Amino acid sequence: MATKLQHPVTYPLSLDRVRAAVSDRAYWEALAASVEKSPGEVKSVDVSGDQVTVELTQRIPSDKLPSVVTSLVSGDLAIERTMSWTFSSDTAAQGTFHATVPGTPATTEGSFSLREDGGTTVAEFDGSVTVRIPLVGGKIEKLISQNMLTLFDAERDFTVAWDDEKG
Repeated sequence: MATKLQHPVTYPLSLDRVRAAVSDRAYWEALAASVEKSPGEVKSVDVSGDQVTVELTQRIPSDKLPSVVTSLVSGDLAIERTMSWTFSSDTAAQGTFHATVPGTPATTEGSFSLREDGGTTVAEFDGSVTVRIPLVGGKIEKLISQNMLTLFDAERDFTVAWDDEKG
C-alpha cells in the first residue's frame, strides 16, 4: 500500500527565476555537491523549448539513516531521481518526479504544478511513496515521505540562495 505525498512549497521568486535555476546544469551540480559527506552526481540536464528534464543521483550519508533503513542497505543511500518540467506559460508549469533506491523495492513518484502570483511561485506536489516489504514497508514509506517533504523545502531554500547569489 502506498503512502500519499502532498506538499505545497512557496518560493519568494517569480516563475521565470525558478525556471532559470532548474534549467541551469551548474545549479544541479551545486545542489548535488551540497551534501558534503556524500555528494551526488548529475547525470543529465536536458533543456528543450519549454521542457526541462533532470536526472541525478542524490546520496544520504549512512549516519543520517534510521536503523530500519540501515538494516536493509549498507553504506550511504543512493537515490536515483528524475524531474521534468513543462513551462506552459509565463506564470504556470507542470511536472513529474520519480525516485528509486537501486536494489530496493522503494519508489516515489508523482506530479507537481507551479503557479506564479505577484512575484511568488507556489509549487504543489502530489504523489506517493511505495515500499514493497511485508510488515515494515509502511513504516519505511512514512520515513521516506517525511524526508521528501524536508527535501522539497530544502531545495526551495537552496534555489532562493542560488538566485540571491546569481543576483
